[in-house]
Amino acid sequence: MSEQLCRAVVERYPGARTVFTDSRVHAEIPVDDTIYRARLDMGPAACVAVSLPCTDGFELTLKWNDRYANDGAPRASSFDDSFLVETNDFALAGVWLDHEARSALLASRYVSGQHADRQTALMIRDGAWVHEVTNDEVTARRRDAEPSADRMGDMLMASLSVAGRPQRWARAFAILGRELGGEPARRIEVGGKPALRVRRGNVDVLVHLVRRLGPGDPGRLRTIVSAHRHGSGGETLSLISEGLPRAAWPPPSAVSGGTLSIDARAAQLLDAGRPSATTVRPHDVEIAFDGAIADRERLGAAIELAAWWASDAFRTGPYR
Repeated sequence: MSEQLCRAVVERYPGARTVFTDSRVHAEIPVDDTIYRARLDMGPAACVAVSLPCTDGFELTLKWNDRYANDGAPRASSFDDSFLVETNDFALAGVWLDHEARSALLASRYVSGQHADRQTALMIRDGAWVHEVTNDEVTARRRDAEPSADRMGDMLMASLSVAGRPQRWARAFAILGRELGGEPARRIEVGGKPALRVRRGNVDVLVHLVRRLGPGDPGRLRTIVSAHRHGSGGETLSLISEGLPRAAWPPPSAVSGGTLSIDARAAQLLDAGRPSATTVRPHDVEIAFDGAIADRERLGAAIELAAWWASDAFRTGPYR
């Protein structure tokens, strides 16, 4: 059975490397110049799992609401054509489930079949699979075994499409990043490596996508623009947008050597950027936006402001 599953993987993804042990198959699958690591189990409980880069505690569960399909409990017929999405971050879930991911998940629901009395092709709905993003993995699971290697291949294709979202996101973000004169990453890592690096004078400005700002943070998608301060006098500053929920506030700053004054250029950039929170600490600047920002003017203003305050340029000239 494992050999059959290996063949099914290689047929769909030429160039894939597979190794099997008992009922489990490990695979390295090349898709769009990216190698994905996957494991596939046909039983006793079928599972397909694809590794992800850092997701910073993001969790997403997609369960088809067919009656009796998943947990065995009956549901009203009005729910038969819908599905339930559960997540701990609605903003990130909305970004993650792009058109390609949704289309692949919808396609994976149907299985081709045959009618005993007709030559008509049948598409049978299979609501037994549950799709998840958790623990830096995309998984597709069902309660019992899956006897069909082709069906396992269907789930692998859907899981790879969901797992490919960081690369697709990075390609879209790269257009904005290059317009801002930065070096974009090849994939988005939520809570991991920066999505964009921008050099302004002697200052490196980094743009991260994160969920958690500290150990006690429950998690919320944010765009963070940050830079290390050069020649800091120890002054600090904390600005929070009036509409930002208390749960999304950044951690309070430590005791400082005074309050950083907002000069005319900083005020102009703050008005243009409209960040949700701005924190200047003795050794770094951090400008936060709620959610994933793709506005060139606002992100560009935040980058310039981070570089301005990080270099203390308002005292000594632009980006000394």
